[in-house]
Amino acid sequence: MVSTPAEVDRLLSAADEMTARAGLGPETRVAVERAVAAARELGDPGRLLHALGRATLNLALERIGDGGDVAEVRERSEEVIALAAGLLADPGRHADAVFRTAQAGQILAATGLAERGREVVERMWRAVAPLPADSLDARRARTAALTAVVTMRLEGDAAELGPLAAEMVDLQRGLARDTGEATAVVDLADALGIFARVAEALRRPDLMRVALTEQYSLAQMFQGARAQQLLEGITASLAALHRAQPDIPVVVPGSGAWRMRGSYLDLLAEAGPSGGGFAARLAAESRVTGPAAGGPPPGGPPPGDPGRSSAGPASGGRPVVGPGTVADCAARLERGVALANADQVVEADRVLAELADELSLHDAATSGATRRDVRRLWAAALYERAMLLHRLGHSDDAWDLAWLSVAVAVRRHEELVAGAVPAALEREALADAATHMVDAAAIADATGRPDDHIMLLSEAVNRCTDATHPRLRRILGTALHNLAAARRDHPETATPLAERARALRGDLAAPDDARSIREYANTLLLTAVLAIDRQDWPAAVDRLATLGPLLAAPQAHPDAMAEYAGQLATEVSARAPELVRRARAEGSWPYPAAQA
Repeated sequence: MVSTPAEVDRLLSAADEMTARAGLGPETRVAVERAVAAARELGDPGRLLHALGRATLNLALERIGDGGDVAEVRERSEEVIALAAGLLADPGRHADAVFRTAQAGQILAATGLAERGREVVERMWRAVAPLPADSLDARRARTAALTAVVTMRLEGDAAELGPLAAEMVDLQRGLARDTGEATAVVDLADALGIFARVAEALRRPDLMRVALTEQYSLAQMFQGARAQQLLEGITASLAALHRAQPDIPVVVPGSGAWRMRGSYLDLLAEAGPSGGGFAARLAAESRVTGPAAGGPPPGGPPPGDPGRSSAGPASGGRPVVGPGTVADCAARLERGVALANADQVVEADRVLAELADELSLHDAATSGATRRDVRRLWAAALYERAMLLHRLGHSDDAWDLAWLSVAVAVRRHEELVAGAVPAALEREALADAATHMVDAAAIADATGRPDDHIMLLSEAVNRCTDATHPRLRRILGTALHNLAAARRDHPETATPLAERARALRGDLAAPDDARSIREYANTLLLTAVLAIDRQDWPAAVDRLATLGPLLAAPQAHPDAMAEYAGQLATEVSARAPELVRRARAEGSWPYPAAQA
């Protein structure tokens, strides 16, 4: 039977899937060689490159791993490089040609031909590095070349490698998220392992811990000898980290957490182990008992549980938590909120504090859907108490509660993402977590924690950036606005954030929703201020002109907002009189003549 493109594609897909799921073995070898033979018979260079590249990699893993003869591995690698060279100029095959060339160079180096392998990889990186990564295929090509060059340079300058390794992880995560391919998730696990090696060279155990725990979480998803070997290696590395820093627990994230992790470039930019970005801080938070997927890796150190209340059942017992307990806790939360709203602050604080302590114990004793319900209430109790203390001026006391509310809410959301739950439930959990982030950021700002302020707002933006639901879009608008205001001293960063907030809040503004009008007006004010800061007078005039009619809406804004807009209008009129006169003549400048 003559091979057809559809048949070859089917064989290629089956070979890739089997390799990703089951690892190396007789069945995988047969599947891959069948795909190579079919591609050769078809005479399609692109499909042959894919099949031959996969076969060469699998052969290399077998021969190099057991010390076998590598002559055939080298021959196949050179065949891959030659075949790929003829496809680099083909837009439809460019990404795979880059990937297979870079991979073949790494294989050659692993067989002992270090100089030849390095020359192939560096040449490919020089060709790809200047190109824009503005399409899926371009991102694939850049990721492949970047992964190869980082791997080849591991023995070199770690400081130079850090940004490249972080970009590699970020790009590979994006590919895994966007394509949903099992092989892309495997490649992400490999990229995390490479990043961990770079972090070790940088003497950043905090980054090693984050990368290794995430890598372990991903490796658990696959089977086969290679996956088991990978898990054992990660476990050994995590155990060594724990021995060096026993006070920092090792917590493996849930199986769906990888989809929402923030940028490793941001993590790399952190000052070091004493600080820590959101992912690092969340991984180190030990007061939450850990994600549903399982706590510590087998044979690894326990997550620890400092800081829990000693109240509750006696040692050796566990409270029984069922629907009745959850309903009772929900009623107590509602009562605590009502007391706070009625300014019965002492009683409200007592009710919320006792409830939060009790729910922390329930979290340790539950799992599945019950734990998710407990975490929803626990995060809410912590949040409400934090906001109460913040309102009373006790922001330092409020900060730790606010941060823990974020950690609990995020763990709940990650568990929902990993499970088969309705989209509406997952969306509601994300909205809760993002709300806690935005309000905890305000508390961080009030307590003189600028790094935490920026960290939380950035995380809220990252998690909600693609949201389409109105509640999530409103939260995103607030996070963008607040982050832009916090970055006002850096206009190159603040301006695009504020403009995104302006566009988003403009879409959400509704005539019958005073809150949405007020939020839009507030962001128009911010964009006007930023335009004045950078002396962009046309933008300043436009934003203030758009703002004017909103200020006329009854009860849509506080008087201070209109007063501030008037002050800005006066300044713009003095600095750009011709633009203001033109706007007034067109009927779009709503401010009094004294401000024109």
